[in-house]
Amino acid sequence: MLKMTVATARKIADISAKPGVSHRTQFILIQHAVRNLVRHRKEIWSERRVFRREAAILQASMPTATHQIEELKAKADSHRAAEMDGIKPVLIGIGQMVLHDREGAYDALGFDGVCDLIGVNPVHRASIDLRGGARGLAELIYVSRMENSSGPNPDGWGEGGPLYEACFAATCHWIRTAPKEDLPDLFGPGSPFAGVKLVQVKAEVLH
Repeated sequence: MLKMTVATARKIADISAKPGVSHRTQFILIQHAVRNLVRHRKEIWSERRVFRREAAILQASMPTATHQIEELKAKADSHRAAEMDGIKPVLIGIGQMVLHDREGAYDALGFDGVCDLIGVNPVHRASIDLRGGARGLAELIYVSRMENSSGPNPDGWGEGGPLYEACFAATCHWIRTAPKEDLPDLFGPGSPFAGVKLVQVKAEVLH
């Protein structure tokens, strides 16, 4: 399998943006890029977890080996950092593209056309709750999480289909960078998540 690099992903995005390229072709190209970038990112995360496990084992068995433990922890944070730094902005950009759909891909492709491309099982289409009739890429991919609906998609925090994970990256970026006064209080009294049970998540999904 050809390994997707950030440069290749950007070339695909440039091709998809050329005049005359159909919305369907654009969408397929973006899907191909994001699918490979997400796979690449998970590969790096997996390798970083090896260093964290080694640090934890060493800390439990030889707590006085502080230098070696700190080295392993540092490796867990810095391993293939340049690649990760390149992946991140591309995923954010694709996520923003899906969430805002300024090119009108949903209107051009139609509900069934989008469902065909993102792999929504025909049985699931009739049951999709599109929040008061609103329909769009964001509703299907990010809100309803229907990408590859028949497949074994993970349902952990920030995990899902490749396009969902790109949308999640874009949302996290907005939360981190938006002025504080622009951010809603999602957990305060009367908010959508007031009183919900907070759970611990893997730090890597937030980066």
